[in-house]
Amino acid sequence: MRHIPSVAKVAIAILVLGVTFAAGFWGGVQLGVHQFALLEGSVKASLLAGELRVLRTGNNEKLIGAKEIELDGEIVKAFRFRDEGHPWMLWPHASAYEHERYLRNVARYRKEYPSPARPLEFGGDESLKREMRKYTDEVAERTRELIEHYGK
Repeated sequence: MRHIPSVAKVAIAILVLGVTFAAGFWGGVQLGVHQFALLEGSVKASLLAGELRVLRTGNNEKLIGAKEIELDGEIVKAFRFRDEGHPWMLWPHASAYEHERYLRNVARYRKEYPSPARPLEFGGDESLKREMRKYTDEVAERTRELIEHYGK
């Protein structure tokens, strides 16, 4: 049996660990995206059931207000992802999303129906109120960016 030098053993061990890590990372990303989508199913189903219940009672203004707040939050998330996100971690799934088309659609809506964003007032400490005002300012800024970049 031939003797393998120690340096070669270390190199082989590092290579095996690297390949194992890369395979685990790749598998985790692929499985993680899918599992997260499945995980959201029960929450989204519950929200949709509540929305449908409100629609059936004819109280549409209440639902429209809630949906406007939800849309503002999704706009903020989309722009945070654009600015801070790591889409390479979701490859090849990230390329399946047509962000430009989606955001143009949202911009058309926001041009027609401006955001009713206003600070939500909660009782409680001043720090919570400051955070809500900060969030409202971010919604306004992101909405302005949305219309400016995608509303043409």
